[in-house]
Amino acid sequence: MHFKFDKSRIHSFESVSSTMDIARQMAEENCPDRTVIVAKHQTCGRGRMKRNWQSDQGGLYMTWVLRPKINISLCFAFTFSSALSIVEALEKIFKIKAEVKWPNDVLVNGHKIAGILTETKIDNNELNYLNIGMGININNIPNSNTFQATSIKDLIQKKVNTSTFIDFLFDKLDYNFQHMNPKKVIQEWKARNCTLGKFVRVKTFASFSEGYAIDIDNSGALLLEKENGEIETVIYGDCFEVSGIKFT
Repeated sequence: MHFKFDKSRIHSFESVSSTMDIARQMAEENCPDRTVIVAKHQTCGRGRMKRNWQSDQGGLYMTWVLRPKINISLCFAFTFSSALSIVEALEKIFKIKAEVKWPNDVLVNGHKIAGILTETKIDNNELNYLNIGMGININNIPNSNTFQATSIKDLIQKKVNTSTFIDFLFDKLDYNFQHMNPKKVIQEWKARNCTLGKFVRVKTFASFSEGYAIDIDNSGALLLEKENGEIETVIYGDCFEVSGIKFT
């Protein structure tokens, strides 16, 4: 890549409640497209389904404020593209092979190394802004009771100099956000995913769905084949692989 991210658009903080909170405030104040909020620590970081996201010193916590002129149904592509950019940066800089898990996680050997959270504001059926929050475990020690996690430091067994990784990742994200191609993103996501072809359980706030993850559709929704042969379209939720189950 022969471009460099404009670092004047980065707003850096030592500690915040959540970069998503700051991003929402700045978006409401009409900050420009591709404004980035970065913090070394979050006191109230959050993930999908209002879950707390541990945000200790040593990780990378950021939110991008985007104002793309797109159909609302294509917002998923920015989430998928963010995950793919993280995967590429891990492989390029550290030779770490990572995979994407539906809907918005990055895993290494089944352990979570990064998560993504998306928030939107819609006015009169048009997208006002799309905020993409990312948390990446770099030099921190992840600890979770709900899933296995890892960090770059864990994987390469030494403390990481983050500057090269961050520079590459920011350039990659910036380029991809400006040259969004949802069809290409879906193709790349399928090539890098660890969800399709497995029997999974997807939990939402009120219920859950189970079945074989056979595909994702053009809106990024997961298609599950049920035991009775029906295909269920799942829009969101926490996705977990369930081992040892086969349809007869």
